[in-house]
Amino acid sequence: MKHLSLTIFFIFSTSILCAQPSVQLKAHTDSTSYIIGDCVELKIEASTKAPIDSIAPILTDSVGSFEVLHIDQNLKKMRWKIYLSTTDSGRVFLPPIPFRYYIHSDTSAHIANTDPLFLNFRGLSINPQGEIKDLKPPHNAPIKFADLLPYLIVILLIGLAIGGWYYYKKKKKRKEQQNIPVIIIPPHKEALAALRKLEEKRLWQQGLVKEYYSEVTDILRTFFAKRWEIPALEFTTDEILTSLKHIPDALRVWDSLEWCLRTADLVKFAKFVPNPEDNEREIKCAYEIVQAMSPKEQQVTQQVPEAVHAG
Repeated sequence: MKHLSLTIFFIFSTSILCAQPSVQLKAHTDSTSYIIGDCVELKIEASTKAPIDSIAPILTDSVGSFEVLHIDQNLKKMRWKIYLSTTDSGRVFLPPIPFRYYIHSDTSAHIANTDPLFLNFRGLSINPQGEIKDLKPPHNAPIKFADLLPYLIVILLIGLAIGGWYYYKKKKKRKEQQNIPVIIIPPHKEALAALRKLEEKRLWQQGLVKEYYSEVTDILRTFFAKRWEIPALEFTTDEILTSLKHIPDALRVWDSLEWCLRTADLVKFAKFVPNPEDNEREIKCAYEIVQAMSPKEQQVTQQVPEAVHAG
């Protein structure tokens, strides 16, 4: 009987250990009492039991009744500071914050959550002996339609004149273009030209990181749609990857393809802040993907240009 009990205990303990996630998250604040409108600094630290390729919080503009103001992160130490604010009073519940992470050599996404917290918020004290002020300012006299009629007539005449001029120019341009041959640019050449133009904009060097990643993925999605005739502009990242799995050229650069699209998703939707090396790798992967998936008889031979160094 004693041996049976030990065996059951061992099996139960092993199952609990196996069920534990690979990432453990600890969240805390410096205080549990605040004034309504205060900025709450939520500190989160992750510990791992397996090698992690990437990890980031899954956040929108709010968490429960809290508004997300800003996120600071230290990816090397896997620490985050999330700044929150709320207009609720009393004992306010801060729900768990989910994190998406990828284990090395595992393409599936995993989720870990922080523990929920309860924070106390109190209102400002009001001085009953203070100065009495009006609740609303005095009303201005209402504007009548007769007052606006002369201005509306002038705007209408200007609009008609501008519309007539544009119609004349458009009709003239259409006639001039009737005899111009249509030049069809292959999708891969169009994508490479767009990537070079994007580099010249130097978006991420100017702090426009989210816009930079959006343009990279838009160029790739347009290329996939024209090259392979899939609705990549409407597809999610997972749907795009599923559609490309049967294409041998895509499998040759699969790691770059998946890294490029998923990193852009983290930047655009999870408020992930990449480092300069990630920014340079993003466009290099885009060049590599387009060149690898170009038609063989028109394979691009030029070397992928180095990404513009952060100035």
